[in-house]
Amino acid sequence: MTAEEVKKISPNVFDTGKVCPNCGEHIFAYRFTAGSFSHVYERPCSCKSAEVRREDAQRATEKKAEARKARFDYAGVPRNFVQAKLNNYRRLPGTEDAYAAVKDYLLNRQENIKAGSGLILYGPTGSGKTHLGCAVLNCVLEDGYRAAYWCVPQMLEMLMPGGDEGEQQMILDKALLSRVLLLDDLGAEKSSEWTRKELTIILDSRWRENRPTIITTNLLPDEELRRDCGDRSYSRLMSDHYQVVSVTADDYRRARA
Repeated sequence: MTAEEVKKISPNVFDTGKVCPNCGEHIFAYRFTAGSFSHVYERPCSCKSAEVRREDAQRATEKKAEARKARFDYAGVPRNFVQAKLNNYRRLPGTEDAYAAVKDYLLNRQENIKAGSGLILYGPTGSGKTHLGCAVLNCVLEDGYRAAYWCVPQMLEMLMPGGDEGEQQMILDKALLSRVLLLDDLGAEKSSEWTRKELTIILDSRWRENRPTIITTNLLPDEELRRDCGDRSYSRLMSDHYQVVSVTADDYRRARA
């Protein structure tokens, strides 16, 4: 661009006389004046602009990676399941319905999350329920949602009176406020009036706030689940918000032996 062409754009744009030693472009500048204030802004040449774009892209990538790490750290997915996905789920006889339900849930996850829809995966110990539940968590975490893993017997034990109040509040907040929550191993806790009350607080709050909950349990979705969770929680679990699916596969650990 010639000096005459630059002046046609704006009388405040001018050639500084500098030349980039890399690309050979002339360095133009813009003189901004407001009252007694005046400042000159140099326009970067092509190679400098490309360098700035690369640096911006690198910073954006690093920021995205940091945010992803923070989400996964917060979620607390067990180490054995941080790589759990549908495509590495070992489908044994008896897992067909659960696999199909989770696949459908994930294919329509934006609508399911918006609607507060959840899943209840029930079946015997070692049938692959936790893998499927964590596959849902890992997927929504990659999408950018705030999600959390909550091992029911362990977390309820930590919430018992007498513990550290600050830590207990963090544990409860994770269950109440996460956009998507996995309640793993519901029913493995020692059921009592106190545990039923805590579960009611969590399930009722999530139901009212339209936050999806994925549940894995060894309990049958009838009187066993009602007895463990209480009538109010059971009513929430049997609502239209949840799809109940059985997993009848043999113990995975025995199958690998």
